[in-house]
Amino acid sequence: MAQVPPQMPFDLSKLPPDAMSLMKKEMQRRFSLFLVGAVVVIVGLFLNGPPVYLPTVVMVGGGALAILGLFGLARGAGCFAIVLFFFWLGAVACGVSRGSDPTVYILGLGALGFALLAQFAPKPKATGPLANLQAAMQAMQQAQQQAQQQGRGGPGGPAGGGGGAGFGSFPFAQMGDGKQRPARERVIDVNAEETKKKK
Repeated sequence: MAQVPPQMPFDLSKLPPDAMSLMKKEMQRRFSLFLVGAVVVIVGLFLNGPPVYLPTVVMVGGGALAILGLFGLARGAGCFAIVLFFFWLGAVACGVSRGSDPTVYILGLGALGFALLAQFAPKPKATGPLANLQAAMQAMQQAQQQAQQQGRGGPGGPAGGGGGAGFGSFPFAQMGDGKQRPARERVIDVNAEETKKKK
């Protein structure tokens, strides 16, 4: 039998009328913060201040503004902690920072500080149009999982019986069953049934 595609469990027309405009504004705000932070990082590359660590401080501040502005506080702090950790590790392992120990301390303490911020920062729950969109995505995923379970649920299902029980949607899971006919014959049977119904 031909598989019936799962129906949409969530009607996107139920979203508020200004949901898309609010999401566009949020994305514009995040990308503008990212661009401002990227500009600050580029400015820091060309700085040669009297303190040796001034370019590093400016670049770390610009990177923090860019990443935290793009991903949010908790997620962005975790990503930026990883970035700073790799820069610190490269500076220590490759000996790039010889003669400028404050740079190494700024990178290491910055990585530690942003890691702690990511750990203890409150994880905000999505509200407004973003929450509606997440609810729609979760509903669609649940509907697909239910459709897959119904397709492989019984012994007459495509992967029912023995070996393919846990791999219903995996295409090679059906190869182990010797009783099952080749896919070409099944397609021909389905086409024949459809032509009979039309007649």
